[in-house]
Amino acid sequence: MENVACFDIGGTSIKYAVINETGKILLKDKFTTPKNNCSEAIPGQIIEEINNLRKNYEISKVGISSAGIIDSKNGIVVRADNFEGYSGTPICKKIESSIGLPTFIENDVNAVALGEMWMGAAEGHDNFVCISLGTGIGGAIVINGDLVRGVSGGAGEIGHIILNENGYRCACGISGCFERYASTSSLIRAYINGAKEMGIEILEINGEEIMAKVQQGEKLACRILNDFMDHLVNGIVSITHLLDPGLIVIGGGISAQGEAFFKKINEKFATSVISSYAKHTKIVQAKLQNDAGIYGACFSAIKGSQLRN
Repeated sequence: MENVACFDIGGTSIKYAVINETGKILLKDKFTTPKNNCSEAIPGQIIEEINNLRKNYEISKVGISSAGIIDSKNGIVVRADNFEGYSGTPICKKIESSIGLPTFIENDVNAVALGEMWMGAAEGHDNFVCISLGTGIGGAIVINGDLVRGVSGGAGEIGHIILNENGYRCACGISGCFERYASTSSLIRAYINGAKEMGIEILEINGEEIMAKVQQGEKLACRILNDFMDHLVNGIVSITHLLDPGLIVIGGGISAQGEAFFKKINEKFATSVISSYAKHTKIVQAKLQNDAGIYGACFSAIKGSQLRN
């Protein structure tokens, strides 16, 4: 039975686990993500942790999920603006040369999709789209069981579908992107602006607080949520018309609202999409939550090693 040392690199912490090839988690923990000189510090701490893990576990390979634009074929972090000095890091080569274990890396949203396909909400599905709702919107596309990567590895940037060409300016430099209307940050911005129009100044609020106001029946919160869901569904409709994946898996942030939230999304979707798609398309909540990235890292290592042999 092979064991994989799995790492999920996020802005605040690096989650790690030892997972065997059947998907059983043998150990799980986390440590704080280095803030400086990340090109050396991140692989250095991963190497240190792997050496500690090998004292108690037989490790055959290493799988990594990482934020940023990732060249998974060559094991390189192409760009990661939120990590000082991390862009351009040949992370797999650094780890392999130190510990002698084959190492594989995947973009974090791609890893979530792989995890959900292996052990989560997309289990048994070879075709689906994974959407991660947070500060922005991340996406991953799986067709015939494989990630769609694109020519440069940049496929799946669902958050930058254009909903309104005259809309809000996005951090990417384009106006009217999907994530400017259907991310958690867009929900918060819309609520603060709506309150301001009513003469109420709100300096800070989060998505959970807005959803609590929805549960309380506050008119502003209910209106803002309804508009948000319209934008979210419009993006999903465009994705469906383009790819016809049959399954949309949504995770992150506001997706934690659960059954009622997804019931409403499916109802809106059914009346917005071309009717023939509605009959066979389901929009579901991601299942693995915070473990999706480490499961995806494990799966990418298992699958990567099979392709390498």
